[in-house]
Amino acid sequence: MQRNRYAEALEEIAPVLKEDVETHPFITDIVGGRLTPSVYAAYLRETYHLVHQTPCFLTAAAAHTRETWLQDWFIDLAVDERHHDRLCVRDLRNLGLDPDAYLRGLPGLGTWTMVGQNHYLTAMGDPAGILGFAAATEGLGASLGPKVAEAMRKYPFAQKSLSFLKVHAVEDQKHVDLVKDAFNRCAETSEERRELLVTTWRYTLKAYARLFSDALERGNAPDVRTAPATP
Repeated sequence: MQRNRYAEALEEIAPVLKEDVETHPFITDIVGGRLTPSVYAAYLRETYHLVHQTPCFLTAAAAHTRETWLQDWFIDLAVDERHHDRLCVRDLRNLGLDPDAYLRGLPGLGTWTMVGQNHYLTAMGDPAGILGFAAATEGLGASLGPKVAEAMRKYPFAQKSLSFLKVHAVEDQKHVDLVKDAFNRCAETSEERRELLVTTWRYTLKAYARLFSDALERGNAPDVRTAPATP
C-alpha cells in the first residue's frame, strides 16, 4: 500500500501551522472583531505582491522541470492563479485607496521571502519544491479561508472588499486535492525530494506568518497616508 506522504508531512508541520499561523494575532484579531481597515489594506498589499508573482514562478517551474506531468501541473495551476492580483486591486479600491499609489514600493519580508524562495527553487534548486509552497498556501486557503471570509462579513468596511478572500475560500478547496496527489507522487521519488517539499512547506508557513506581521506593522504605523478611509 502506497504511503500518504502528504498526510505524514501535514502531521510533521502541524506545530508550525498552529503556533505560527493559526494563532497569529492577525488571525485572532479578525475573529475577535479587532481588525482595522488599515491592517486589512496592508494585508491586501502584501498579498498582491505575492500573487502577482505566482503565475511567473509557476510557469518558470514548468519550463525548468523535465517531468512532463509536473510541467502540465504547474501550467494548469498558473492558469488558475492568473489575475488574482486584480482581485486585490479591486478590494483596495473599494476600501477607498488609490491602488497605484498604495501598492508602490517593495513588499515586506514575508512576501519577499516566499517570492525569492520560489524563484530560487525554479532557477537553482528543484522546481518540485514549489509543491511544498502550494501545500502551505492552498492548505491555508482551504482551512482558514472560509473561517476568515465568514468573520470578515461582520466588518462594515469590508463588505465590498472581500473578492480575493471569497475566491480563494472556494478555489483552494479544489486545489488542495490536486496538491495532495502531486505531493505524494513527487515525495515518493526520493527521501531528499520529500525533505525538500516538507522544508519548503515549513518555511512557507513561517514566511506567511511574517506576512501577517508585516500587515500588522504597516497597518498600525502612525502614517495616515497608508490608512484607508472607512466608507
